[in-house]
Amino acid sequence: MSTTSSTSARPVTESTKGDKKKTLCGACEAELEPDHGGIQCVQGHNFCTDCSKQIVSLFFSDPQIYLPLRCVLCHVELNTSVFERQLTPEQVDFYQQHMLVLVWAKELVGEGERLDNCPFCSFAVIRSIDDSTIFNCERPDCLKSSCLICRKACPKFLSNFATEAQQMEMIKHFTCESLAYEKSLFDQAVEGGQKVPCPKCGLSGMKDDACTHMTCPTCAEVWCYFCGLGIEQCDKSVDGTNSIFDHNYQWNTNPKRCPMYFTQIQDVDRRWADNEIDCLNRFHRVRSLCLLREVFKELGPERIQDLNNHFHSLDACGFTVDEIINEDLTLIQRRTQRQRRPPPK
Repeated sequence: MSTTSSTSARPVTESTKGDKKKTLCGACEAELEPDHGGIQCVQGHNFCTDCSKQIVSLFFSDPQIYLPLRCVLCHVELNTSVFERQLTPEQVDFYQQHMLVLVWAKELVGEGERLDNCPFCSFAVIRSIDDSTIFNCERPDCLKSSCLICRKACPKFLSNFATEAQQMEMIKHFTCESLAYEKSLFDQAVEGGQKVPCPKCGLSGMKDDACTHMTCPTCAEVWCYFCGLGIEQCDKSVDGTNSIFDHNYQWNTNPKRCPMYFTQIQDVDRRWADNEIDCLNRFHRVRSLCLLREVFKELGPERIQDLNNHFHSLDACGFTVDEIINEDLTLIQRRTQRQRRPPPK
């Protein structure tokens, strides 16, 4: 059973390569000692000091996106101490200021409010969810104006009259604001296609190459990665013990049940591969296309085109319009389904 945050990326160890003594870095696969000084997560993913520095750099590139701190493999929230020990003295102050922002977000933001922070410094303020997405930083050593949608700087007006270039730039950011909902919906679909959330607490992540059974480390919910349902909601054999294993019984003929391993599916549906990596890629591809198809249905072609013209969201998502709209998204084509024929007239 995978014990993950709705995530479960497999810890990389020498046991996966024939030797059980060493741990490998999850990025460069360098051999590590058990007491190495790099980042370690509760799921057992380890990173050497050099790769840990790169992870730290990723956080500092855009703290708004990378808070709370998570393992880059399984997305489980990191123990802050293993992250803090990677910081240089120059980075500590900036890091602590942004962690304070996270505390505010969790404890002080009320209903109908949001926490907005400057993309270029640690200044943050709680505002109404209906406030403009143009943000004016009040920190004396920053004072930049920025767009909270594209996270880029807006022009500073030094007089009551804007230049033509400034006007054109601001029009772009007003367009950002008008497409904020569409962009959020599209981005969530792209991101959500690559992981599955825990049905109880919502913590998302990607399974490893083990079975489809998941145990969330945050709320301890047991659930199925394939259908996304918790143990109480998923269909189970009435003759079993009411465990998650009963959800796998006769999965090949019962469309309400799921396989215990992705590699079992090829016995029923030859479109699936016989290795976990390719199966996982196929699963996430279908999941992504399903989510994007729902976004297309909600927004319609004109708003999708407007979104793509401004943000290039569709161009960058990795799928064509034809794939999103027309591809067969049936996860498993069971033999009983394929053999059905319409009754004779």
